[in-house]
Amino acid sequence: MKYKMLVLDIDETLLPSSQVISRANLDAVHDAQGAGVFVTVATGRGFLGSKRVIDELGIKGGVINYSGALITDTVTGGVLHVDEIEPQLVCELLSTARELGVHSHLYQGDAIIYERPHPYADRYKRVLGLEGHEDADAAKKLWKNVPKVLYITEPERIPEMLPMLRERFGSRLEIALSSPGFIEFNAPGSHKGTAVKWLARHMGIDIGDVIAMGDNTLDIDMIKCAGLGVAVANGAEEVKRAADVIAPACEDDAVKWVIGNYILQPEGETE
Repeated sequence: MKYKMLVLDIDETLLPSSQVISRANLDAVHDAQGAGVFVTVATGRGFLGSKRVIDELGIKGGVINYSGALITDTVTGGVLHVDEIEPQLVCELLSTARELGVHSHLYQGDAIIYERPHPYADRYKRVLGLEGHEDADAAKKLWKNVPKVLYITEPERIPEMLPMLRERFGSRLEIALSSPGFIEFNAPGSHKGTAVKWLARHMGIDIGDVIAMGDNTLDIDMIKCAGLGVAVANGAEEVKRAADVIAPACEDDAVKWVIGNYILQPEGETE
């Protein structure tokens, strides 16, 4: 068997809008694990926000959270690797969000911190089961141990905002898109690609033996670095151009398709 590791983005790749892993995808993941393949996730979510998915998949080993800034061992609960945003940059990001009139929050452990109440914050907490804390002076404080800052806005605002943000922060931060209306900021050099390489090396797996699968620009680096980079059909055009293979859409059990064609299928017999 050529591939030894399968890395899955969660939202819009493994999880459809229903937020429920399909039985077909779940059975396929368990079949791959039974064949000796290490299946894990690389997500913009934090550990707590992705724990339900991690538990359902039965992942035993490293998982990648906060867009590559955190790698945690699910067996020991220990942190294997972490990257943090400089405190002054966190303040600048929060101030810029206020200037643009968009919701922003930072992460402290598995809780989110934001300046004022907002429906986006309420929905984010509810969907992921996280604690949230208001702090009107958040942009004035020097926050440490921040793996990621997130902006949430209307998807139609992204085309106008993204070029400006890349011009202002692009040399100092990683900037990428995830779910519709989400703009994610990480420390320089901290992204899913570097995290996948780190985890594969930690496990003694050659990067050429890794499949990475995603849908948005947050996934491009890992798709490019993996031995087989896969974009789902519902993914962004930029991501599909970077991929080696285009899988069916998330809603059409894309994960099952990849496992069936590239992991469990004998080499040379893809459908």
